[in-house]
Amino acid sequence: MKQYILLFLFIPIVSLSQRINVSGSSYQINIIELLPTFEGDFVSAKVQGRNTSIYVGVSQSVRLPIGIYTLSVGANYSTSIMNYDFNETNPLYANYEKITDAIVPELEFQYNVLNTDFFSAYLSTGVQVYLSNLGYTYVDNLLEPYDYEYNYIWPYLSIGAVLYGNGWSVTPFIRYQIDPVYFEEFSNIDPDEVESSIEDAGIVTGIRFSVGF
Repeated sequence: MKQYILLFLFIPIVSLSQRINVSGSSYQINIIELLPTFEGDFVSAKVQGRNTSIYVGVSQSVRLPIGIYTLSVGANYSTSIMNYDFNETNPLYANYEKITDAIVPELEFQYNVLNTDFFSAYLSTGVQVYLSNLGYTYVDNLLEPYDYEYNYIWPYLSIGAVLYGNGWSVTPFIRYQIDPVYFEEFSNIDPDEVESSIEDAGIVTGIRFSVGF
């Protein structure tokens, strides 16, 4: 239910937004996967299932003589149902179903400067919150079902540039990335873990590009 509540929170913002982004995907999985064992070995399983995701985002930009300021808010919801079958690969292992539900709200503030017809530089800061639930159910209840919550908060700061032309763009960037801060409830975030995540922060570089036809 929490994923639907968070997605519906964006409805009042949509009417005020300059830009709305809605996207999604759904695809089927049918593969053979290698899984690690507690003994340090690997065992193969036939995996069948489906991944589904939807993203809703809104943003508001303000153009000033010294640059463009953009505030973006969004959330991605994904669900995955995977069935692991060992009958053909290793019958000693119990077949099971894994269900993963995750919602990732995000908030970003971006400042663009030196804007021309082919170039723009930017500075951005933001935060993502990853809220997920992982559940295992074994065939014929050979083992007890297992549920696990996996949550973390991930702040970041990045600078970069955008080169673009007719149908293409290239974006090199440098990101100061703080390690994720894991928690069960927001009220239980450990200050020592926050301090440790900041101490372990590092620089990440990369490049994104796109071409349209």
